[in-house]
Amino acid sequence: MGGRAPGASIGFAELSRSIADRFPALSRELQRSARYLVDHPDDVALLSMRQVAASAGVTPGTLLRLARRLDFDGYPALRQVFVDRLRRGTASYSRRAIELQGRGSGGRAETTVRETIAGHLHNLQASLDRNGTDRFLACAEALEGARTLFVLGLRSCFPLAFFFHYVHRLFRDNGVLLDGRGGTFPDDLRGIGTRDVLLAISLAPYTRDTVKAVEFAVGRGATIVALTDSPVSPLARLARHTLFFTTDTPSFFHSVTAAMSIVEALLALLVARGGDKAVAAISESEAQLASFAAYWRERPPKRSSRRARS
Repeated sequence: MGGRAPGASIGFAELSRSIADRFPALSRELQRSARYLVDHPDDVALLSMRQVAASAGVTPGTLLRLARRLDFDGYPALRQVFVDRLRRGTASYSRRAIELQGRGSGGRAETTVRETIAGHLHNLQASLDRNGTDRFLACAEALEGARTLFVLGLRSCFPLAFFFHYVHRLFRDNGVLLDGRGGTFPDDLRGIGTRDVLLAISLAPYTRDTVKAVEFAVGRGATIVALTDSPVSPLARLARHTLFFTTDTPSFFHSVTAAMSIVEALLALLVARGGDKAVAAISESEAQLASFAAYWRERPPKRSSRRARS
């Protein structure tokens, strides 16, 4: 956070990034405190400083020192970030749905639509600002160098993983979508190794199987490319390359619009760097789909029987 004035307004995502950046330089006690804060944000918002300190295994004074190291003028100001996060409803979809109905009921449909679209535009710009071209290029280089590219996204992130895999198959044939059909989720990871890459996508609350798969892949020496929402995400801590997206929305459920834009940008980069081989593969894919008449086409109108007999 650098030169931020003590007590200045800050969001939870920015605080998480600051903690992640400063974490290596903190003392062991401060690291223990910082880890507890990012791993138990609801407790920080709901419990007293003494209760949080006891749960983290530190003294209240340690929390105060951490707050000042993070440029806050005291622990209450630090805690307020977590209170604001909780009030925005990240832990309760039903509460956010009730708030959404309150804002969008009656004749306020236009407001709901405009707020939602404006939120997407904000997320797109924020996600672009959080990453740079160098991050995208590093991820693309890792993906294109994979012997086998495993693609994983579960629950709300499954459409992102499916879309990436679907488009990637048009120009590369080394992708494996980890979708767990028939309960075979662990089976598809069995052969992963040092020459392989796992593209993993997840956001808070993080899906347990996604984190377990990333941990397994790391243990086998595979490269992890993570698409996630926070530097303190369990994926970000394990990944070699990471791209961050923003999920804010006035609706009750988190937004994946920015995440999808990152997926599309990665695919565009891979094709742009793929040369003649990528173009030839896409042409072959188009021909194969055409042989199955996969897409609907307008049929020319039939000529009338009277005109046909004349």
